[in-house]
Amino acid sequence: MEENRKSARLVSRFHAPAAKQPNERLRAATGENLLVLSRGLFENTLRVLSERSAGWRESAAIWVGRVVDDEWIVEAVHFHHELGDDQAGALSLELSEAAKFRLYAEIGKQNRRVIALIHTHPGEWVGLSDIDERNQIGSRIGFWSLVAPWYAREPWDIQSIGVHVRCEFGWARLDQAEIPQRVRIS
Repeated sequence: MEENRKSARLVSRFHAPAAKQPNERLRAATGENLLVLSRGLFENTLRVLSERSAGWRESAAIWVGRVVDDEWIVEAVHFHHELGDDQAGALSLELSEAAKFRLYAEIGKQNRRVIALIHTHPGEWVGLSDIDERNQIGSRIGFWSLVAPWYAREPWDIQSIGVHVRCEFGWARLDQAEIPQRVRIS
């Protein structure tokens, strides 16, 4: 095939404002699994994420623990920047494959599993971006992904955080009425 030959395929064009809209996939949450964690672990996670973000870059952590029936119980937290260079910037971060494999090996020895990813966004939008959806740390149905607005600055309220659950056909974002029913912080 000639290198200079143009493809006959056409790429759809989007109206500029529509192309800039965040990728918001709101689906009804399926299943009744619960995310369970202590208030201390919740607040410590957000405090460290806020400090790491320093008001200008994204930060992230992985909650690990165990799954008992429909309860996804968080027992410990691993921060991206402690696992390896997360290459954090104002709008993105990425954990290396080597860091992920070290984490998986460590939690495997402890008979724990990956429960949730929690990360920060710079503004009030707490949906999952295309990058967030593709760079998932866990793909099991029932896995949780949370997004804290404003680089996790206080006050910390689960109602202001985007809470997403992996379901059979992608991600479901819990609406504010569902969050207290599905996330237990005590």
